[in-house]
Amino acid sequence: MDPSVSNPYQAPASTEPLFEALPDQARADYGIATRGSRLGASLIDTAIGLILLVPVQVYTGMYDGFPTMKPPAFPQSLLWALGGTAVWLALHGVFLARNAQTIGKKLVGIQVVNVSDGKPAPFSRLVLWRFLPVTLASQIPYVGSVLAMVNILFIFRSDRRCIHDHIAGTRVVDVLASPR
Repeated sequence: MDPSVSNPYQAPASTEPLFEALPDQARADYGIATRGSRLGASLIDTAIGLILLVPVQVYTGMYDGFPTMKPPAFPQSLLWALGGTAVWLALHGVFLARNAQTIGKKLVGIQVVNVSDGKPAPFSRLVLWRFLPVTLASQIPYVGSVLAMVNILFIFRSDRRCIHDHIAGTRVVDVLASPR
């Protein structure tokens, strides 16, 4: 076979630079957000969401029968998932569109950037590729919680990127330490 002819069935090559292949100094200069700062941002965002959602859930009777209550059935669980997504977008949408940061990320000084160019990730990439796939997968009964945990545990790899970062082609960086 002629080597100048490309194989139409060949998998596409990745455009992402391999973090592990960068020299140590380049990795240090990249300004990757610490695991602690990402955890802090996540805790802040979760607390804000809970402050808004839990009173509504109590009011609608979601916690009736606590602690022996059953999880909501399919139609109700879907409504709660859609409502939670709407609240998340209402809280963080403006911040994501402006500078690729949630409220928590803004407060701890970290930002989501494209791996390819280091620029703040666009809103569509953050919502459609970083947030939505993991949110949808987490709704799968029994398996969803395992998938969500595996997603989070990816942060313990050397590049500190969760599965949602790999899906979206993003990385979380320290705003002050990142080269621009």
